Amino acid sequence: MHVVSPDELSTSATPVVADDNAARGTVGPRMAIDVSVVRDLAALRSLEAEWRGLASGPGGVFRGPDWLIPWWLAYHNTLHAELHVLVGRAGGAGDGVAAGDVVFLAPLYRRTVKHALLDTRELRMIGDAGPRPPALDLLSRAGWEDRAGAALAKALVDDNESWDLIELEPLVDPSRMRAHLVQRLGPEGFTVESSISGGGACRIALALAPADATDGGGVVTTLGDDLVALRKGLSALRRLSRLEWAERDEPSPLADAEATGLLEDVALELGKQGRVRLARLDDSLGEATAAALVVDDGERAVVLAMAVDPQVPRASQRLLHAEALAARSRGCIALDVVTGAVEYPMPALPTSKQPALALRVWSHTTAASVGRTYASVARRARRARETPAVAAAQARAAWTRIRHAAASVAQYDRYCLYRGQLWTRGIVPTPGLEVKLFSEADYDLLDDSHRADLIEHLAIDEVTARRQWKRGDQTVLATLGIRPAGIAWAARGGGTNVPTIGTIEAPELGRTLRLAKYDAYIHSVYVAPGARGRAVAPVMLEHLAKQLRATDAYRSWALIAADNQASLRAFQKASFTPVCDVIHAKMATVDRVVCRPPDPEAQELLGLPLH
Repeated sequence: MHVVSPDELSTSATPVVADDNAARGTVGPRMAIDVSVVRDLAALRSLEAEWRGLASGPGGVFRGPDWLIPWWLAYHNTLHAELHVLVGRAGGAGDGVAAGDVVFLAPLYRRTVKHALLDTRELRMIGDAGPRPPALDLLSRAGWEDRAGAALAKALVDDNESWDLIELEPLVDPSRMRAHLVQRLGPEGFTVESSISGGGACRIALALAPADATDGGGVVTTLGDDLVALRKGLSALRRLSRLEWAERDEPSPLADAEATGLLEDVALELGKQGRVRLARLDDSLGEATAAALVVDDGERAVVLAMAVDPQVPRASQRLLHAEALAARSRGCIALDVVTGAVEYPMPALPTSKQPALALRVWSHTTAASVGRTYASVARRARRARETPAVAAAQARAAWTRIRHAAASVAQYDRYCLYRGQLWTRGIVPTPGLEVKLFSEADYDLLDDSHRADLIEHLAIDEVTARRQWKRGDQTVLATLGIRPAGIAWAARGGGTNVPTIGTIEAPELGRTLRLAKYDAYIHSVYVAPGARGRAVAPVMLEHLAKQLRATDAYRSWALIAADNQASLRAFQKASFTPVCDVIHAKMATVDRVVCRPPDPEAQELLGLPLH
């Protein structure tokens, strides 16, 4: 472990007496605690065994190195953070410990941010960003909570010129060590603010649940040792989370690269120990409508991350009910559902709130004084805006009624935007399947019976088809024997002599797509009902890719309805990659298009403002 020098932190060589009676000599002196700061990862890893010992008990997985070290690896670069873990060691032998044994650990990190235009040095809890567990905590050996709180307080007081703000959340409540810490910081003149955190959990008691999980409710479960299936399940979880957050026009916290890496690393590692399961509830088409990542943590199971298709809101109850029964059959006494931005309906089992706390401590520095004043003014202004005066209450009630009325008439269409680099994969056509370019001249050469056959089998609208040919769209036609099997179109925004930016109408979105010079837009891919299941669409896309490459197109886009599973599989087989979900919201004369996650290239294609 890296032990700081005395000029780095005076408490590293100063014993801390945590009992006032002992200081007055009324009882025997209690053992002192030497405090040091760990600033590098290698030194922190050397403490893993002792850290796990301190974190044992309820919540041990998320308070220990199995969760917090992967979190640090995922997020420290994004947060521009530095390790600042305070470690307390017994100054002598006694009370069941040997000299030098770790008796407390405060897993903190340091970063600098702007508060009221001033650089503010913050100390924060490792694990407080991205996917969060129900609560985090300051750790101490049993029976040492008061001495640990006093020692940590003294270390922070002695080092107060190096920090402006301590902001810790979500903290478990109750916590004796936190309570003793706060009791000693207040009298030193620091401003201490405590409030309910946005974290916490809903706890489902399982004592009354059947011990035999007989009602799976159609839930598909992947255990942590099936790494390939687990990654697929996590992908479904992220997709559903993007849909949920799109309702609030915000990016999903599960979809960024840091969250993806963290959940995969933890799930795969704990999965090897049999402590992770990915539960997914599918609809009749095999599409996931709800998904949850569940981690076994001692006697409780924790739904660490969950997402539900907004169009199937009651799927959450079915999934949570099935997971409660499954947890009970594994011997768990509770199922904790992490509280997030979405409050899911709970199953018909005893449920209670498990709130978490947020602790904020301001130092004596100038930056802390200015930041504290700014935060106070902002809080008073927010309170004034939210004061439940009669007029404000009436306005909120009216807005609620408007929202409920709008919900009954609003329409949401969801599409998947795919991007392809026009690679070919050598897909072998089914025997008898032929694919060729098909122009307007070829169409005009058909006799009436063949033309009618084409329109009937491929649902072609002749007026629309001629308009697309006129603007320069390329078309491929597939046939099985003498019967039409499929058709696919590609637009370049101006034929082969394409300008720098071309525009193509996307009627399903009611807007114009902006295609770059080397882009193509593949649309209206249709396979005749009698030819489905024979890989017609992938073969057409393969043929179309070759033709587009011949016209200097190197990238293509496709917009597919989210419930069109056959088309989604065809594009994936043709090496197209999903980019984002496109949600088209329509109500009366107002419509809006958003893409989640907000991919810059997709936003440029759709003509949406870049954020």
